[in-house]
Amino acid sequence: MKPLPHVKLTNTEQCSLCAKLGVNAEGVSVGVAYSRIQEVLDRLFWGVPSRKPTPKQIALAAQFGYDISGVSRHEGDSVIADLMYELNMETIEKERLAPGVKVKNIHDTVEWIHTISSIRKDGTVFYKGGNGRKAWARSLRRAESEK
Repeated sequence: MKPLPHVKLTNTEQCSLCAKLGVNAEGVSVGVAYSRIQEVLDRLFWGVPSRKPTPKQIALAAQFGYDISGVSRHEGDSVIADLMYELNMETIEKERLAPGVKVKNIHDTVEWIHTISSIRKDGTVFYKGGNGRKAWARSLRRAESEK
């Protein structure tokens, strides 16, 4: 399993609240705990049955060593979100992304070079002069002249 050191885990207070709802939140991410609560609320308040993660979600999580085939769709979504957040944070560190750094998007076939304006806490990177243009940090690499 891919370790997720940047993902926040539940604290004692959160685990205590979850336990009151019959939800086990020990040693899981805040997002997974929240999704488990959401699942309980959907069932109790709306009578909504649990859905399962999609085959694509199951395959994606499996690439990182996570088996989400037996969890709810809410929890599967949270695991995927945790994985993507971790990839963003790892890329920010590895590529030393910061305002002023020139980057290329690995999905951009034209290979435009952009200058970072700002980076949100979730790993969204905004470009200078980009009129709101942005990308996930995990999709960016420093431009060759920046290495």
